Amino acid sequence: MTAVKLAVSCDQPVMVESSRTEFSQVVAQPDGHLRFESAVVPQRARRGSGWADVDLNLTRGADGRLRPTVSVADVAFSGDGSGPLVTLTRAGQTVTMSWPGTLPKPTVDKSSAKYSEVMPGVDLVVRATETGFTHTLVIKSAAAAAQRSVAEIRLGLGGTARISANRGVLTAVGRGASVLASAEPAVMWDSRLAPAASSKTGRAGLQAVGESTHEGAGDAARVAPVSVGLAGDDLVLRPDAKLLKEATYPLYVDPVWSVYKNKWAYATDNNSNNTDYSRARVGLNPDTGALYRSFFQFPTTANGVSLSKKWVQSARVEMNLDHSYSCDSTVTSMYWVSAINATMKASWSAMKLLRLLDTASGHANEAGGCGNYQGDMKMNFDGADVTSFMRDGANAGWSALTVGFTARAADGSGESTQSRWKKFYPNDAKLFVDYDTPPGAPTGLQASGVACGSGVLTIGTLTPTFSARFPDADVSDSLTGAFEWIEVPAAGMGSVTDTSPSRRTAPPNKTSLTPGAQATSATVTAERNKTYAFRARATDKAPYLKTGPWSPWCQFKIDTAVPQVTATVITLPPGPGQKGRVRIESTDTDVTTFQYGWDAATKVVPASGTNPKYAEVDITAPKFGWNVLLVKAIDATLNEGNGSVEFLVGRPTSATARWGLQTDPDISQIAALADRASAPVDSPLTASNVTWPSDVRVIGGQTATFNGTSSAATTTSSVVDTTGSFSVSGWVSLGAFPTADVKFATQDGTDAAGFEIGVRRNGSVPYWSFLMRDTGAQSSATVVAVSPVAITSADVGRWTQVAGVFDAAEKKLRLYIDGALVAQADRTATPWSATGKFAVGRGFASGAAGGYFNGSIADVQVFDRVLELQDFTGQQATEPTSGGFDEPGINSPIQVGAWNYEAAYGCYVTDLVDTCEAPDTTTKWGRWQALTRGSAVGAGHVASQSALWLDNQYFPDEGYTESSDEYGRTAVKSGTTTDGDGNEVTVWQDRPVLRTDQSFTVSAWVMLQDGLSGNADRTVIAQRGTHESAFWLKYYQPDQKWQFNIFDQDNQTSAGTWATSTSDAQLDVWTQLTGVYDSSRKEIRLYVNGQLENNQPAPLAPFNATGPLLTGHTLWDGELGDQWVGGIDDVAVFQGAMSSAAVASRYREQADDISGTNVLAANQTLHESEGLHSSDGRFYLWMQADGNFVLYDNGVAVWETNTDGNPGSSVVMQADGNLVVYKPDETPIWHTNTWGTTADRLVLYDNGDLLLLDPTGKIVWHR
Repeated sequence: MTAVKLAVSCDQPVMVESSRTEFSQVVAQPDGHLRFESAVVPQRARRGSGWADVDLNLTRGADGRLRPTVSVADVAFSGDGSGPLVTLTRAGQTVTMSWPGTLPKPTVDKSSAKYSEVMPGVDLVVRATETGFTHTLVIKSAAAAAQRSVAEIRLGLGGTARISANRGVLTAVGRGASVLASAEPAVMWDSRLAPAASSKTGRAGLQAVGESTHEGAGDAARVAPVSVGLAGDDLVLRPDAKLLKEATYPLYVDPVWSVYKNKWAYATDNNSNNTDYSRARVGLNPDTGALYRSFFQFPTTANGVSLSKKWVQSARVEMNLDHSYSCDSTVTSMYWVSAINATMKASWSAMKLLRLLDTASGHANEAGGCGNYQGDMKMNFDGADVTSFMRDGANAGWSALTVGFTARAADGSGESTQSRWKKFYPNDAKLFVDYDTPPGAPTGLQASGVACGSGVLTIGTLTPTFSARFPDADVSDSLTGAFEWIEVPAAGMGSVTDTSPSRRTAPPNKTSLTPGAQATSATVTAERNKTYAFRARATDKAPYLKTGPWSPWCQFKIDTAVPQVTATVITLPPGPGQKGRVRIESTDTDVTTFQYGWDAATKVVPASGTNPKYAEVDITAPKFGWNVLLVKAIDATLNEGNGSVEFLVGRPTSATARWGLQTDPDISQIAALADRASAPVDSPLTASNVTWPSDVRVIGGQTATFNGTSSAATTTSSVVDTTGSFSVSGWVSLGAFPTADVKFATQDGTDAAGFEIGVRRNGSVPYWSFLMRDTGAQSSATVVAVSPVAITSADVGRWTQVAGVFDAAEKKLRLYIDGALVAQADRTATPWSATGKFAVGRGFASGAAGGYFNGSIADVQVFDRVLELQDFTGQQATEPTSGGFDEPGINSPIQVGAWNYEAAYGCYVTDLVDTCEAPDTTTKWGRWQALTRGSAVGAGHVASQSALWLDNQYFPDEGYTESSDEYGRTAVKSGTTTDGDGNEVTVWQDRPVLRTDQSFTVSAWVMLQDGLSGNADRTVIAQRGTHESAFWLKYYQPDQKWQFNIFDQDNQTSAGTWATSTSDAQLDVWTQLTGVYDSSRKEIRLYVNGQLENNQPAPLAPFNATGPLLTGHTLWDGELGDQWVGGIDDVAVFQGAMSSAAVASRYREQADDISGTNVLAANQTLHESEGLHSSDGRFYLWMQADGNFVLYDNGVAVWETNTDGNPGSSVVMQADGNLVVYKPDETPIWHTNTWGTTADRLVLYDNGDLLLLDPTGKIVWHR
């Protein structure tokens, strides 16, 4: 039973378990609608196979250590004074902190553990927080503060992570530069209280509300920074000497550690700090005079559920008021604001108030001066503008909604009015959205059971029925399907409008339809020899009653003389490109032949039997997802009856053998020759006379190159079963214009080759070709699929994908060039078995090797099935005939750079060592971004992450007034030196990232802000040459659009190609941009938030820019310009063209801000008793104490590695793409055999699929 049905039947809300994340969830309501709930502080965490609400109360474990009951942070405190004070574990890596002396046994109070008198007059308190922990020294007296040991406090550091300190920010960095945790600059605060005031203001006794504790500073407390540094393996804290002497005691010294940042922030008009993150402040602080605003970024995704493109019925933001200055209700206003630029303290000037959404009034004075105690109060911001604005955001596809709270009135006045001062609980801030997904356009239209095509169907009944499949992304919805039909006017379908011609009497609506169901109408009455058309649409249930778009029209005519025909699937093809069997049948006894086919029923087969007449045929499924086979029955007088059968195939299978033939930092030449496919047979290549030049296909990589006379790479045995369907694909780059027939792939027979793929000449003109012989004799007949387009000198040095396909069921040879079917030929001979070596770089004829290839070859793949068009193009889950998955296809562009800025450091002093840099924490290439002076690191497109923030002002919020030219460039570190001021600085060497004259993909999340004077373009990413950049991904100011440009020469007169977005660029909103140059298709593509917005022909390739990749700038006419203003996050660069499906999949993954616990990312480890869970909790994958790695379905084991008997083992998702189980002594005992691949994560899906995926979403391995 679905959550909606359960909620209705039980008359109470029910969680949609599969939607839940730490921050968001969908809740089915008793009236049948769905409500999206979102928070800014973690609300729940995984426990077992389900979720539990966050509970920070400390409990003692079996090991004696203290842990929060439920927390997103795996933190443990010393339970008896022994061992480390704090142990933080994340992704199998640890950080420990230890007190240098002996710790007493702690006293536990809810989420805190106090170790008394660790020094005379000094207590140490550790506390679990919603996102991590704190360790606070409580200095209780002036005498205690005067101790030398208090002036410099040391904690020992340990664990597997490395701690770094930069301008007070502490970062724990694990393997692969992944960030485990970070700490904001440490501060200290005293216990000064505000003076009591008149009870008329409600201020009497206010100190009871605003007093300092170890959890945070009171409103009147004096606050000072704490110097933070590292000395060997020690963390060193040096409290402010002045406050140590002048404090009102107790005095608190406190770094706050988080596994990720909260999604809220505060700002003050005087840039003052606040250390109490348990409350969000709004208005004029009566004790310090600082004016506060608080900002909240609510996610609009929930584990795959997105509000993007949904219909928003209503929306509201609920805040829980803790305290107000006034005894009476005063106003608070909620604005749409620009994306949070830093946490926890945002920039007052950067956080623009963009649009007033609502106001609400409330009071909750807890000071005792109002005559009675006023408890907490819920304040709802639920005006019509909130809903309409949320609709705007849903239509625009925003991944988050950012709002800010001020003490302004609706007209913008009175923000400094003292009585409006308030404090809210940030962990209770919630966004509620009641939403609906409108139905999609119906698909799978049929007239009397015959699938509709592009022409006019002929059906043999005067009482036809209509049917269609009615899609709706809300699987629990209940739909009403409607059909309408017309007689096609003499002027044809081009004259049909929504009102003309008049509609015929429609069949009754189909009600209570399950989304995705095929529904058939009641019969209607038609006439012979007339042409009709029908279409369908759906409306969902109340209260929404949203009606989806009409389907396309389906035309049909009536001829009762035609024979009846049906088709049924006997053997379902397991997947696309695989064989199945279909029975075609007719009850008309004079049927003589049947015909069948995919686009048209053209293949002829004789009818067998008497009553019924039938034929059984082998077919190969030509598409991903839904397939429709068209059939015909033809009788003795040549009447033709139409029929069809529709079926859904499984997901495409991956290659049975695959050789990369390319090195990278983790892949040697030997590894490049290894078989990377996870097939039962391992078929490595042995190279002979193969060279490995650098930078041929990927900058920094070496590619197998063949000399045209003797080079080859061969297996020891056969790889391809040539008696059945197979496909072979590879990327090739000609080293010279072919003057003879050459082959890049073959499998040897005894006399003839089993097949050959390469270049075949017609006279002196070369063409790409795929060849097979009828028998194993070289003299036998040859069947060749030859490209109709000749190879020219322009093709030399250009990477081309060539694929040969043999379809045994359809008896066809097919040739694909750059993903397009260019030729096919009939091969009716009985297939024969070639059992010799598989060879790359040569052919085979008359029992000997020959036809040697001159050039480079990479990524050769072998399949035991037919490759289809969608294997090259991919297919999006949103396409009408998809199987519900994003299928990226067989081509995986190589990720050559990624910068998420989690471990980045801003730049105050040019090139100061360990600052002004952003490491690539994802790929293996080791390229950094060197950041120029003034570049800042702030909040990312997910506020709990980080991003690069650029403008032309040097840290204005810190009081500086100078300008700065801010951008990043790719480089490597070559050492250090000393600048003119005596600072140790990094010496950088610029490095390119891309071969810009070959296919590539660039992507980034951007947040565009106003800034700088005058009108100007803003560049996100570019790669520079000597005078110009080869490409720009940018904001184009004259049209206020996004744009992706390429240029064919390194000069100002270069011919450029532009793809400009159809949608306007939005200020102050995070947007994902992706630019693709596809040399195979000779086009460029621009995607906005995962959706293709424009593609343009690109007949001229961009020039090969050899300078660094620039972030936030471009080079134009020899000068750097187009300064970016705003945020840039998750910059990713790929060599190769990414498919639309891969772009869409990548966007959805990144828009979901928490990957959840169903993903094991690169460099992460699962130790004993750790595991993954599917999002709905049904499946869990567990690293057991006995060393076995086991997948459970509702508690029943369904898959395992059979590694039991090895207690203490762990499983690692390695950066080289291999998933490995290691014994405690680091001996590998099981692996997926995927080392050297681009796999970067293990994912457990709700259907039990356990997959290794690469950055584009391509399946590298599955259980």
